[in-house]
Amino acid sequence: METPSTPPSVPPPGNGKPVPPFPVRKISDPRELRALAHPVRFAIIDLLAEGPLTATQCAERLGETPANCSYHLRQLEKYGHVFRADGGHGRERPWRARDEGITWDEDGPAGVAARVALDEAVDEFRFDAWRRFRRRRAAEPEPWRRAALSTDVVAWLTPAELERVTQGLYDLFAPYEERDADPAARPEGARAVRLFAYAYPGGPDAGEAHR
Repeated sequence: METPSTPPSVPPPGNGKPVPPFPVRKISDPRELRALAHPVRFAIIDLLAEGPLTATQCAERLGETPANCSYHLRQLEKYGHVFRADGGHGRERPWRARDEGITWDEDGPAGVAARVALDEAVDEFRFDAWRRFRRRRAAEPEPWRRAALSTDVVAWLTPAELERVTQGLYDLFAPYEERDADPAARPEGARAVRLFAYAYPGGPDAGEAHR
C-alpha cells in the first residue's frame, strides 16, 4: 500500500507561527497603541518606507500642513517609529522610518480599546490607499495596470494550513527585502508596491448551508 503524498500545490508543514522576512516588534503598551491610532501617522510611516523625507515633503504628499506633520513625526519619534536622518534642520531635516515591522496585542480593558482604535486606523489607511490607486489607475502605464491585484479567494483550511499559506506569502516577498534599505538594489522601473492581506475564518456554522 502506497503512502499518500502531499500534493505539490500544498506548502510543506510549517514549524509554528509564520515568520516574516523582517524583524517584528510586538506592542502592548496602550499609550503607544493610542499614539499610533491616527491615519495621518500611518500614512507618514508608509511614506517614509520609500525613503527619508522632511516634514514639508510629507505635508506636500499628504495634503497636510508642515506644522501638522512635524507634530505627528515628533509623536511617532517618542515611540521609536521614526528617526531623524542626517542633514537639514528644523522642518527641513529629513526623517526615516523604523527598520522593523510591528504587531500589537492588548492587556486589560484599556489595551483592548486602544487595540480596536489602532485596528480601525490601520484599516482606514489601507482602504483609502487602495481607493486612491483606483482613482488614478487609468493614468498608470499599462504594465502596472495589468500587474495590479485585487482578488477574493475562499478555501477550506485548518489553522495550520492557513499559517503555511501566510508563510508562503512572506517567502514570496523575502527575496526583495534587501531593496528596502538599498536603493541601488532596485532594478530600473521598480516602485514601492503595497500588499494588504486579510485571511479569516467564517462563522462556526458557515458550512452548514452547504450540507
